[in-house]
Amino acid sequence: MKTIKNFWANRRQNAWIVVEIALVAILSFYFLDYFVVSFYDTHLCRPAGDFERDHLVVGQVGVSPEADSDSIGEASFANLYALRDKVRALPEVQYAGLATDFVGEGYSSRLSTFRAEADTTRLCGANSKCFLLGEQFFETQGLTPVEGSPSAEKLSNECPADGAVITRSMALALFGTDQAVGRRIVETDYDGDAVQHGPADKIVARYTVFGVVEDFRLRPRERYAYAILTRVTALSNNTPKMLIRLHSSEDADEFVIRQNSAERQLELMTGEYGLAAARTYTEYREQISNYDSESMLFSIMGTFIALLLLNVVLGTLGTFWLQIRKRTEDIGIMRSFGAKRSNVLLMLWREAALLTFVACVIGWVVWFQFAINIGLAQGFTMTGTGQETDWVNTFWLHYLVICAIQYVLLLIIVTIGMVVPTFRAMYKRPVEALRHE
Repeated sequence: MKTIKNFWANRRQNAWIVVEIALVAILSFYFLDYFVVSFYDTHLCRPAGDFERDHLVVGQVGVSPEADSDSIGEASFANLYALRDKVRALPEVQYAGLATDFVGEGYSSRLSTFRAEADTTRLCGANSKCFLLGEQFFETQGLTPVEGSPSAEKLSNECPADGAVITRSMALALFGTDQAVGRRIVETDYDGDAVQHGPADKIVARYTVFGVVEDFRLRPRERYAYAILTRVTALSNNTPKMLIRLHSSEDADEFVIRQNSAERQLELMTGEYGLAAARTYTEYREQISNYDSESMLFSIMGTFIALLLLNVVLGTLGTFWLQIRKRTEDIGIMRSFGAKRSNVLLMLWREAALLTFVACVIGWVVWFQFAINIGLAQGFTMTGTGQETDWVNTFWLHYLVICAIQYVLLLIIVTIGMVVPTFRAMYKRPVEALRHE
């Protein structure tokens, strides 16, 4: 109660600090929310393609320099599949298949809007990719079917022309259950008013759910596990990649060294085709991230945000430093009446904690209104694709956790800003402190 009285007694000078910290709270909420979600995705969730990746190898199929690439036809493609069979026959290999792209590669995926055919109110923005039928894609990639879904072998070999394999999260978003085999979904041409007024009338494609697999993300930094895989029956080029899954007893690094040796490459050479530049899946992911423009943008934005927050922190520290210096005379009076240093410090810290809380509440209210008005609390997104946001499903838990983290961080900053000048003021002699002003 005494803390509240002191807070009210100094309300004029506290008002400016409350406004400043409130602005900091509003500004930092967005960055903190993004950081917390990104940290959760990166360190606490299984990133895209991490399913048993220690035994996954990526190889590039190459054409012999002596071969005329323009003359490669269907007959020559038989050598390509013969090369794949040779790799499958290696004692270290459990599965192997040709692929134009794969989970976690980051390229050749597109974001589309999907809905349940029988329920036009359920929308889901999902990334889609194709897999080559008959190439052990699901076994090699390590994607696990949910209970009630066809086996990985059937998904790889028997998916019909209009069939699609979706993730558990996408099934839950569209149907409310992961038992979605046989249900119909529609890919629509997105309309900006789709979220508020229903999906667009233009239908791009219709699919029947052939299988549902455990969640994965198609791209390295993708936040949500909404993905759909559709089949193709022919390669789009004559130099695809080859995904290779080794037996659990094999070491991927040693396999890569053996595979890249001249003897092994010569042994596997089939007609004009050979397997070159084999890399572990981890190495491949690291390499493509170095050339990813999104990574560069993320680094630039990260630096900008860091500098901005540093200025905010220094400004807050400076404000509290000046406030404590102005109260040096009050501290001298309390010390002259025998107040202990610990009591003075605790009193000022309580006032700072209350001031920070009041300012944070203002920032939280502003962000809560933002969440309501934009529709985050109802499961909508600012882009309107229906893709899950950071706020849905666990809106209140997510919101309150971010608020708690923000308050603790700002309180730490405020504490640093008031402790140093407070100690300096407390260790002055009372007479000197009284003459400070």
